[in-house]
Amino acid sequence: MSQIEVCPELAGFALPVVYGVLSITTCSLMGKVFDFILFSRRNQNRIGVRYFVRGADDNGNVANNVETEQIVLYNGQIASHVNTRGSIPLYWSQRSNIQYKPFVKLFNKEQQKDVYLKHMQQQVALYGKNICVSLIDDKGKEKEICQSFTYIAGQQKLPAVKYIHFDFHKECSKMRWYNLDILMGKLKEDLDTFGYYFRDSTGAVRSTQSGVIRTNCIDCLDRTNVVQGLIARYVLTRQFREMGILGKNEEIAQTSQFEYIFKNRWADNGDGIAKQYTGTPALKSDYTRTGVRTKMGLLQDGYKSMQRYVQNNFLDGARQDSYDLLVGNHRYSTPEESPLARPRHPMAIFLPALIGIFMALFILKLMLPEETWSSQIVHLSLYIGVMTFLFKQVKLWGEHLVDQPRLFHTLAKAKAE
Repeated sequence: MSQIEVCPELAGFALPVVYGVLSITTCSLMGKVFDFILFSRRNQNRIGVRYFVRGADDNGNVANNVETEQIVLYNGQIASHVNTRGSIPLYWSQRSNIQYKPFVKLFNKEQQKDVYLKHMQQQVALYGKNICVSLIDDKGKEKEICQSFTYIAGQQKLPAVKYIHFDFHKECSKMRWYNLDILMGKLKEDLDTFGYYFRDSTGAVRSTQSGVIRTNCIDCLDRTNVVQGLIARYVLTRQFREMGILGKNEEIAQTSQFEYIFKNRWADNGDGIAKQYTGTPALKSDYTRTGVRTKMGLLQDGYKSMQRYVQNNFLDGARQDSYDLLVGNHRYSTPEESPLARPRHPMAIFLPALIGIFMALFILKLMLPEETWSSQIVHLSLYIGVMTFLFKQVKLWGEHLVDQPRLFHTLAKAKAE
């Protein structure tokens, strides 16, 4: 890329690549055949994986920033609608440290307003008016960043930006997913005002989209996928009616064939975006696929969460390095020693080895007990005491046990923030 910047003529030899998710499906609804396209495009700025790239950079670029476009082609007509998602546009991090859910850390607090303004001005320039829908919790580990985002968004009062907070986990707890209708009720007027792109069969552009719904949760994945799917359904119904695919009072849900395709394409889209950011498919995808939250879906989410824990703590450092190499965040110079050759922290080797040894001894002692109960209890207590001490050390040295990036988003750089 640096050579192209110096010599623009080289651009003709470069192949543009889109990193995202694309599906094109020929469908039938009410006897009408059309193409249904779902295309998600990831922003190359501030690209990375879940716990190593969060929030905004100095230029207002945010992590996991994805533009999703839903397109319908029918009888020479084209209808399109765009949704966006992106990390909370503040300075914050949530670095992996072996804990299941690391604490959120806000930094550069005196500059939070500036970076928020940079991001939102950037988004308004691209899309027009923005409705920021924040789905994060207002308690627990997300409480501080929720309050900061709400305060800054409310204080700035940008004319082209509207902020809505909807505590997804609180409102939809105990299987109360019907409460999502409350959120949609707040969005429908703006969705109607923003409209969508529509070109008729003569080639005349009848309408364009004047704004977007910008959705975020803490990861901009699972909760975001659910809400974006609901928004897409609402807009798609209006598009179908204008294109003549549906009658004035007809709904998508009246046909099971396209209903199945629509839900699964959006669920696949969410899975693809989630895999790029976390290494696993999205959670809550049972609701996106079926419209119902199920106990089996909860069990599947538990399994995916365990996969994410392993991926994010022990495998994501190398993935982050690959992203940084690909987009040019890190550039090698010939005499430079490769940072990838640097050995891991000694604790990353010794602690797991010691825990494995004492767990093996503990199991062996259970299988081959001592002759007396008192001796057995003493030995077992000793092993339990040692393992308790070692697990405390795991928590203390957690950030060094994680597979850390070694090129650009390094641990040393994170500590300096």
